[in-house]
Amino acid sequence: MFPKWMAAVTNGALLCIVFACLALAQTCEVGSTRILNSCLANLGVQRMTAASSGYGDASLAFNRRFSYKPAAIVYPKTKDEVSLVVKCAAAAKAPVVARSGGHSYAAYGLGGQDGALVVDLSSMKSISVDQSSGLAVSQTGNRLGDLAQYIWDNGRRALPHGTCPYVGTGGHASYGGFGLYGRTAGLLLDRVVSAEVVIANGSVVTASAQSNSDLFWAVRGAAPSYGIVTAWTFNTLPAPANLVNYWYTFSSSLSNSQAVGIIQAFMNFAASKPTKQLQSVANIGVSNGRVYVSIMGTFYGSQADFNTAIGPLQSSFPGDAGMSLRTTNRDWYGGLTEFTGSLNTGGPDDYDNFFAKSLFSSTAYSQAAITNWVNYMTQQGNSAPVLWWVLIDMYGGSVSDVAEDATAYAHRSAVLNFQIYGYSSNDGHNAWVGQSGIDFINGLTSSLDPNPSAAYPNYIDPTLTAAQWQSLYFGGHMDRLKQLKATWDPNNVFRFPQSIPLPS
Repeated sequence: MFPKWMAAVTNGALLCIVFACLALAQTCEVGSTRILNSCLANLGVQRMTAASSGYGDASLAFNRRFSYKPAAIVYPKTKDEVSLVVKCAAAAKAPVVARSGGHSYAAYGLGGQDGALVVDLSSMKSISVDQSSGLAVSQTGNRLGDLAQYIWDNGRRALPHGTCPYVGTGGHASYGGFGLYGRTAGLLLDRVVSAEVVIANGSVVTASAQSNSDLFWAVRGAAPSYGIVTAWTFNTLPAPANLVNYWYTFSSSLSNSQAVGIIQAFMNFAASKPTKQLQSVANIGVSNGRVYVSIMGTFYGSQADFNTAIGPLQSSFPGDAGMSLRTTNRDWYGGLTEFTGSLNTGGPDDYDNFFAKSLFSSTAYSQAAITNWVNYMTQQGNSAPVLWWVLIDMYGGSVSDVAEDATAYAHRSAVLNFQIYGYSSNDGHNAWVGQSGIDFINGLTSSLDPNPSAAYPNYIDPTLTAAQWQSLYFGGHMDRLKQLKATWDPNNVFRFPQSIPLPS
């Protein structure tokens, strides 16, 4: 054992080394930023740095819980300009991230850390549709609303995607974007037939089943770790001619047991794997100490067929829960916009201060688990430090028809997809409350499932450990993803806190 004086000297020396390393790291970061911006300045690509007048607004996160300072934000107009800026960043050893819509829950579109090069794709918004094949080529600066509106206007075409028009097509297509057409038509990434990708050395390559098929596998589930997808080619579908949108509401004074009965009925119905033409979403929260539940969704077909398909769910609701059903009959566009509102993305985007968790389950939870969950809602949830809600998407259908290993997306067998979301007051516009909000959402999640086996990567949780997120988001695909990282990005150019790491 060292004498105390030797231990003190040793500890002091270690502290000196630590501080020296920290100083060196800061010096290297400053040097990297200087080298990067010197290179970028010679390219003629629109750029913002910390010295630019619009930098503060341009570097605001959608989730204002986070604040990061990119080394630079660039606005390329072509794939060749994307190639040039990637080469600059690689030479400067600066991390590179793409920003499509900027809605990453963890602000990874800003790097998830200081010092990243943000490649903002908002100037790359070309879309075209081949009327004979139905193939749509869409640059990654397009939002979901832009894409949905264009393909409807040009051939009455449709794609499966979410219901938030301002969400970017980049992250949505990369990580398994899902919506009310998902059980019928699959994930948005399942409609991808090729991707135009700028890789780490600045080359522009095509990834498809016929060309660079290993990269094609990786970008359909984890694209931002391998390059910048500048354009997607989607195999669009003829828009359904008719559909039924529906809403179930229940009493505003549900007892806990009634709420449990409704939630159990919904989960059991999802686990029964009903027709793929039906999508349902349960919305759950607490008001005045009582759990509220509503269920909405879309059926792709006639009213008569909807009545048949929804019958088993409706008949399983508690008889004393005050159930009411409302339906509307629409065409594709009317049905979509009834949930999304206008698809126009020309106005300012909103923001939030929030923390979210997600769960996938391949079975319904037990009555005991749901009871424990509902009890947590009415006890801790009634006086929570944040506002909150839960959404449960009925999952599966056509998503499950694709083989588990066909793409890097790893959650084909699930029948339920949960989002547990907490946000600050004033509709998320006030400052975040701190750790207490995170603790509450973690508690709400674990009160249903203390040991989840899968989670949804588009509802990213930056508080997870590396072992947790690699398992929850990518499951058994992680080893292959790491090997492909070494093949396509051996110097880890495209990196952020939860990017696919190189093999150890």
